[in-house]
Amino acid sequence: MVELLVIIIAMVVIFFILFQLKKTLFLFGFFFRLISIAFIVLIVGGIVFGYYIIKDANTFRNNFGNSSNMFLLKQNIDGKDHMLVGVTINYTNKTFDTLTQDKLSDIEKAYDEGKLNTLTKDYYKIFVIDMSSVDNISLYNISDKNVMLTKDEMKEVLLSSDARSTFAGIMAQKQHQDKDVVMGQLSASSEEIKGYVFSYYLMTVFNTKNMDKFLTEFRDGRIKVYDETTMFTAIKLFPSVLMNQIV
Repeated sequence: MVELLVIIIAMVVIFFILFQLKKTLFLFGFFFRLISIAFIVLIVGGIVFGYYIIKDANTFRNNFGNSSNMFLLKQNIDGKDHMLVGVTINYTNKTFDTLTQDKLSDIEKAYDEGKLNTLTKDYYKIFVIDMSSVDNISLYNISDKNVMLTKDEMKEVLLSSDARSTFAGIMAQKQHQDKDVVMGQLSASSEEIKGYVFSYYLMTVFNTKNMDKFLTEFRDGRIKVYDETTMFTAIKLFPSVLMNQIV
């Protein structure tokens, strides 16, 4: 009787173990299939996303140099962004134009209202650069004919409310001349002088040989791009080494 009871109990235990094992295997199989499906979706999604990154990078590479692009330099003062200078560049036509103060004021208003992307119909890309990027980048001193400016002097001109007067003061001191004499020799406006100085930053950062500088400044938020397409979204997600190979 005891032996029979032991056999029955043993059979019940074995049945219970087999039932639990079958249940576990079923759950394992379910989760394995679930993970496999998710893995396949991830791979396919990665391939599709990668395709659009490369496609967008090629489009950017082809269009950036053949279209008009706008570059804006801003500074945040007491929580409000102020546009310091703006230029438009078309590398194909070899044109470099500085925005007037009125145009810059309109763009500043659009930027404050979050409507800057409405201007992209006139430009391939609009780049908004924070003044902190100028601080962060190692710029060569300007040495162009009679113009010689250090990085600190470049910043002084860019931040000035009267760049023409500031520039003339710096040059007068260097040339040992009277400031009024230098002012009389200047035909450029304050906006054009700022644009001239700003161009040296642009030549440093927006240079195919220095793409790592652009990638770093963009990823860290010191440069914003309108419209931000797939490639620029990817720059924020992937390592610089990988994006350097794509861009």
